[in-house]
Amino acid sequence: MRVQKSVYRMTDRELRLYKRQLRRKQQIRRRVFTMITTICVIVFCAVSYQGIRSLASSGEEQLKFKYYTQVTVAYGETLWDLSENYIDYEEYKDKNEYIEEVQSINHLAEEDSIRAGQTLIVPYYSYDFVK
Repeated sequence: MRVQKSVYRMTDRELRLYKRQLRRKQQIRRRVFTMITTICVIVFCAVSYQGIRSLASSGEEQLKFKYYTQVTVAYGETLWDLSENYIDYEEYKDKNEYIEEVQSINHLAEEDSIRAGQTLIVPYYSYDFVK
């Protein structure tokens, strides 16, 4: 092991060499610190991105889009039957609220006022965005 000479007893040449070695060690420490910080930031961003993606793909945090489709009423079919196929319980409290909206869209006075072969416009929700 080498014993460090006192700075006050060094020659100019030894002092310059000593200062150069100190600067070199500081540069290495800064580079290592920068590399470790960069790696930590990259890992943090990757983990955050995966968390955001998993939230988005879970369906609970995704946007739902409201669409309308045209339906032809079959013989014996009622608005109650149609609501079973198209209702989204996250958007409507119950089937009656959905049926009221269908009646409003199609200008129907009563639930029983539909006939077989009649065309109705009904709303539905989807996570897929259609242009």
